[in-house]
Amino acid sequence: MAENLLELAASQLGASGIGTLASELDLPADKGQSALDTGVAFVLAGMLNKASSKTGMAYLFNLITGSEAADLTDITNKFSNREKLASTLPVGTEMLQKVFGTRVEEVTKVATTEVPGNGGGRLLKLVLPLVAALLGAQVKSQKMDVSDLASFLIGQREFLRNKIPDALLDALDVQGFDELGASLVTHGHAKPQEPREQALHGSGEKKKPVSFSSWFFPLLLVLVALYALNMCMDKGRQERPADQPLETPQEQAFMESPSQPGDDTTLTDRNAQAQLGPDKFTSNLSDYLKSFDRDPNQEFPLEVKFEARTAKILNPNAADIRALAKIMQENPKLTVAIEGHVQGEGNEIREQEISQERADVVREILLQKGIAANRITATGMGSAKPLAGDEPGQNTQKKAQNERISVRVVTTQ
Repeated sequence: MAENLLELAASQLGASGIGTLASELDLPADKGQSALDTGVAFVLAGMLNKASSKTGMAYLFNLITGSEAADLTDITNKFSNREKLASTLPVGTEMLQKVFGTRVEEVTKVATTEVPGNGGGRLLKLVLPLVAALLGAQVKSQKMDVSDLASFLIGQREFLRNKIPDALLDALDVQGFDELGASLVTHGHAKPQEPREQALHGSGEKKKPVSFSSWFFPLLLVLVALYALNMCMDKGRQERPADQPLETPQEQAFMESPSQPGDDTTLTDRNAQAQLGPDKFTSNLSDYLKSFDRDPNQEFPLEVKFEARTAKILNPNAADIRALAKIMQENPKLTVAIEGHVQGEGNEIREQEISQERADVVREILLQKGIAANRITATGMGSAKPLAGDEPGQNTQKKAQNERISVRVVTTQ
């Protein structure tokens, strides 16, 4: 059984720390424990929802174990007085955005109804660094990897039952408590299991050894057929009139035409897709889905804009996002990957975080439009997949292509 994080938080803070929390929220001292339980429950619910995809779980793991993660001893010491505790608010505000994404405002409203005196948002900002530090300590002491942390979070659900109001589930767009974090169980976060004997060897019946004749003679027949076909083709070539060229002028022109553009710019498939422009997103993706020969790595850039070096989206109602939602509604078996990319200028770790946060924002908007969570993953690629390089003389416009949000089709059925 997983350790109860609600009880662990209370034991780490003690009566003094819980009293400081109550004081900071302007609550009576006897309301501190219930406020702490509410804050921890809300934060864990947000983390379980955040981890609804493998990329989300990995992002959460990095948030908890990263270089900026709070040390448990340091964070509990800050609960010793109000002044120190208030100093954690900037960190808590940033973490709140990372965990709840575009749903911060809705979640904060629900938390406010649960805490007297309209202190719900402040409560979450104060408790979130504590929960992250507690999880970080568990990861360190138990030597957990991502899968271990996912299992630990799953184990917290039994302690959260009856502590999560329906309004919070609605704010997180979760259909019932049993769906909270359900994808951690059903979508591959657990460590690979050993293959079952029956799956490897059938129902237990011993298979007969394959005989030499069972494969040699069919193979021989195939080789004979191929030889005969080749002879017929050679004969056809020999019987072609001498005055008829082996290739027509049109065929020769086609064979001699260059396979790459004639200018100095060599475009990859992704480059070519980017050049098509955002106004063609709908037709490009629709044509791709109708095609039988699909490149699984082809990208479809979305025309979305973010504030410089942040994940604050400037056009959340972008036409391309609406178009993607409509296409996914019309194709209920379609699943996609939203990938965030940046130019690669500055702190690499921070830029990876920004690319992840931006991809998360687009995913959240699609979820709000009714697309199921298990049909969309969000991944921050950082600057790992540039469309335009950083060669000397490379113009600013080409470099700007690297900063983008793209869609990649994962499955269509």
